[in-house]
Amino acid sequence: MSQPKRFSFSHFIRKQSKLLLVITAALLLELISAAQYYSSRNLMEKELEKRAESELTLKAIIIKSTLNSTEDIMKSHLWDIQQDLSRPDSMFSIVRRMVAMNRYVQGGSVSFAPNYYPTKGLLFEPYAQKTDTGVINRQIGGANHDYREIEFYKKVTTTGESQWVDPYYDNEGAKDTVISYVMPVHDTSGKLAGVTCIDMALDWLSDTLNYRHIYPSSFDLLLTEDGKIIAHPAESRISLSTSEYITQLINDSTVERGQSRSGRTKTISFKRDGRKGVVYYANMKGKPHWQIAVVCYDDEVYESLNKLRLHMALLMFLAFGILLYMVWRFMRSEKQLSMKTLEQQRIGNELRIANSIQQALLPTDEMSHMNEDDINIQGALIPAKDVGGDLYNAFVRDGKLFFCIGDVSGKGIPSALIMAITQTLFRNIASRENNPAHIMTQLNEMACRNNKENIFVTLFVGVLDLPTGNLRFCNAGHEMPLVVEEGEDDDNHIKCHFLDVIANLPIGLFDDFHYEMQSINMKRGSTLFLYTDGLTEARDPQNHLFGRNRIKQMISDLGSTAPKRMVEFTTEQLSHYANGTEQSDDLTILAFHYLPVVGTVLLDEQLTLQNDVSQVTSLNAFVKEVAERLSINTSLSRQLRLAVEEAVVNVMEYAYPAGTKGNINVRATANHHLLKFIITDKGVSFNPTEASTADTTLTAEERPIGGLGILLVRQLMDSINYERIDGKNVLTLSKEYVSEDNKAITDLKQHPSK
Repeated sequence: MSQPKRFSFSHFIRKQSKLLLVITAALLLELISAAQYYSSRNLMEKELEKRAESELTLKAIIIKSTLNSTEDIMKSHLWDIQQDLSRPDSMFSIVRRMVAMNRYVQGGSVSFAPNYYPTKGLLFEPYAQKTDTGVINRQIGGANHDYREIEFYKKVTTTGESQWVDPYYDNEGAKDTVISYVMPVHDTSGKLAGVTCIDMALDWLSDTLNYRHIYPSSFDLLLTEDGKIIAHPAESRISLSTSEYITQLINDSTVERGQSRSGRTKTISFKRDGRKGVVYYANMKGKPHWQIAVVCYDDEVYESLNKLRLHMALLMFLAFGILLYMVWRFMRSEKQLSMKTLEQQRIGNELRIANSIQQALLPTDEMSHMNEDDINIQGALIPAKDVGGDLYNAFVRDGKLFFCIGDVSGKGIPSALIMAITQTLFRNIASRENNPAHIMTQLNEMACRNNKENIFVTLFVGVLDLPTGNLRFCNAGHEMPLVVEEGEDDDNHIKCHFLDVIANLPIGLFDDFHYEMQSINMKRGSTLFLYTDGLTEARDPQNHLFGRNRIKQMISDLGSTAPKRMVEFTTEQLSHYANGTEQSDDLTILAFHYLPVVGTVLLDEQLTLQNDVSQVTSLNAFVKEVAERLSINTSLSRQLRLAVEEAVVNVMEYAYPAGTKGNINVRATANHHLLKFIITDKGVSFNPTEASTADTTLTAEERPIGGLGILLVRQLMDSINYERIDGKNVLTLSKEYVSEDNKAITDLKQHPSK
């Protein structure tokens, strides 16, 4: 029986010596790095104290200098006041000169002792105030402004001392928050004649504090002796809540605080919103006894040090990695094979995820909801690789179908990224823009930004107005769509022809290129068939192209205008044509069938109005009658009147400028569930759906006619659609409704005259 091997510590040490060497070297490097870091941090703390104290001193000097100059103005005019006490009206010119001498002074006054001038009444206070046009004088003393009750008047008349007054709101004089310097005024006999005061707005204090900072996020505060905020940074830089938080720390006696090495300032460390910082503050010398503070954040103070530490850590890890590589190099070959296998699996998983994300960007679910009323749409995207650069999108907004199809130059991940960006940008821009040329222009500007790889996109953008069939489109170097119409030609084939498009340049080439818009009218029952060059450039085993003519022949032979059948048949024919040849380019197909729903018409009435707001009464009566004939409840009827009135008044105001006469036709049509008001005018081109929204906080009684704007119409109606057709503005408002009395609808169908 064999004996178990005994553990040998010396053998273990020899076997693991290389690993222990690496660990020891790593620990030494870390100790050296830590020592250097804390030594450097201590030096930077000393430097920060010097810079903070320097900033506090500099700004205190600036503030004191400004205050002293204001005091000098007051003192230089005190003699004038005393010499002219016998002439009360001369006080207005004295305070006027006093205010005009300093750009920071907002106002000034002399508040005389009660009944000092019996002819001027009990309270006489000449006041001068700066305005945008100059300095104005007022006499503000009186029953509404008893300055004897104001704190600074009481203090000066009691103590007889000149002093600065903490910030207060002067609601009678400057009508602003000010600080004031006040002095007693005595006559030649030494009797107190009154108190003179000079007011300064706080803007200059904020400007002084906001000027030049140690670090981008550092800021200064100015506080009174008892800790109230006098001036703080602009809220665009630092929120008021942050300033109040720092003030609370300074005023809280329980907060731990330290002393700077020089002993000139006190310090408080804090942490707020995840950022650590320190407050340096001190009392200003002399009067007023204000406090000034500067706040600095650690992440900015030690930014360069932290970067240096990061670089040293990276170097340490690099050295550690080299040593580790030397220890384990004999295992490298085996690990390489394992790593490559894992890497291939990872790339494969990422490509599968990317393909899923790309397919999720396509509007498949949304398009399925469109296949109910006026439009039937079908699309397919088949990438040549795991991910591709083709795209298509379609959605309905305000009675219009917005759609696009495109092909990004190149293949693979870069093209897929551009595809995702273009897809998102189209959706965002088309959600607010109706003109396809404008949509294309904005897409082009975005695509040209930082396009160092010169990637471009061929794109076709279209906007189909569902009520009228008017199709506006803009092509950017893309393949010509195929228009398929109902009926057969002389050879018993379905009618189809290529859409005549202006080529334009693909987007992403020149940001100043001008894109042209085109338009056609889609016939009822027609289909638009769009595709990318993955169809035209598909190849058979003999390397022949599928070609544009074969597309037209294929659709003509199909004999169907159904989009789903077109997409399926195209992919089948392409697979048969390729006959096993590898797909070389992404393939995308998009087709939609335009077939407006025509239901039973229960009502079709019209009203013609002149361009006169006074005719709104007739309009309301017309809408009310329509609602009654359809047995629409009172609440919905009121909404309809308000929406139609708002839309018509907008037309009166904007489609027909002041002094212009014209007519407005309002047509009401309804089937069993949908009511439409079609508003037509021959005025200037005016799209109310692009008008600015109005203030909806006013009540219906308070608002001006037409004042609620298009926002209200959108809220009251289910959809709103605008088109310019044959020189006319055509605005369609739609609303689904439920009749309160089905019998009334039956009677209406049997007796239309009712």
